Amino acid sequence: MSEQSINRDLFSMKTEQVKSLRDIVIESLREAIVTGRFKPGEHLKERELSEIMGVSTTPIKEAFRMLGYEGLVVTIPRKGTYVSDLAETSIQEVQMLRAAVEGVCAKLAAMKLTEKTELALKHQIEKMEFLLNNNEVDQLIEENTKFHRLINEVAGNPMMLQITDNISSFDKAFRKRALKEESELRAGFSEHKEIYEAIISKDPELSEQVMKQHILRTAQDVLNGSKEK
Repeated sequence: MSEQSINRDLFSMKTEQVKSLRDIVIESLREAIVTGRFKPGEHLKERELSEIMGVSTTPIKEAFRMLGYEGLVVTIPRKGTYVSDLAETSIQEVQMLRAAVEGVCAKLAAMKLTEKTELALKHQIEKMEFLLNNNEVDQLIEENTKFHRLINEVAGNPMMLQITDNISSFDKAFRKRALKEESELRAGFSEHKEIYEAIISKDPELSEQVMKQHILRTAQDVLNGSKEK
């Protein structure tokens, strides 16, 4: 691991009471990999990370195990844990899963829309537009997440909501990576507005289509952009 990457600003470990120390460590390491701060093939050392993050090696080990299930890291006996060379493939496949599920959620949201939920979506898209115009990127990332979550809630399908919740931390990390570019900020908002307009026009097929296109287009642009650098 390079000296440049080892600094205490690397991880944003927010002390939210609802999250365990293990969850915070997993999210921090996942974000570092998904956003590209840790590169494929990079050696992740337990003791070094525990000192940086101010935790014991136990939650680091647990995080490595979980990230291994997600395909982001690989542990080689007697050698250590490394960022997987297939990390980008895993990221792409999660985005494909998300596009499929959230596409159906958008379709259901258009079918189940009420006056109350339409107002909630309108309020959310207006808030996002305000943040975009004022270059409040960190807050915009949070509100983008809330926009997708709101659509999933409007869909009203508990099983699909559970699936989207299961990949929400992964997706939030990817969204931070995507929204580093101003062009992506504006492209993303334009697509969010298309999704919003399709849902409030109560067009299920179009809502599904534009949601899927948005997620897959973002994934392709971000992953292809990283390969070109």
